[in-house]
Amino acid sequence: MKKLWAIGLSATFLLTACSEEESTEPKETTTSTDTSDDTSEVKREMMKFYMAIPNTINAVDADLNTFEMGQAEESLPEGEELQQMKDAAISASNEAAKAVDSLEIPETLKDQEEQITSAFSVMGESYELKAEELSKETPSFEAANEKFNEADAQLNEILEELGLAASSIYNEVSQ
Repeated sequence: MKKLWAIGLSATFLLTACSEEESTEPKETTTSTDTSDDTSEVKREMMKFYMAIPNTINAVDADLNTFEMGQAEESLPEGEELQQMKDAAISASNEAAKAVDSLEIPETLKDQEEQITSAFSVMGESYELKAEELSKETPSFEAANEKFNEADAQLNEILEELGLAASSIYNEVSQ
């Protein structure tokens, strides 16, 4: 009986010592949790920022969308009314390019800033191409849309690098 009691006491000391070692391990994993929190913050900021892009553009591009939808449906007016629509669409294209240029990249996304800036540059070029096309008799937005899709691809690359789902700003701004 004394042997069993001695074994039990030894086991208790051993388990107590082991549990103290285990309690120090979570302190070491908190640094990985901090890193995870940083990654979470970057993802959260990227999503907020990404959603702000189409909202900013949609605030100024309604006349451009109206023209593009009318052109796609082959329901554009003629004469002076058509010219007024084109002029409004040109103005909207220029405003959209300025809106893209005015977007401020959050500090949290400083590691992605170069890629985002590049995508915005391409997106701005897309709107400039649309404005140029609108001055023609029969505007074609193919080249401008290809540019925009290029910017979309650049932004999607960032989203995917962060483990987020790809999306399309073009779909959000062309409605």
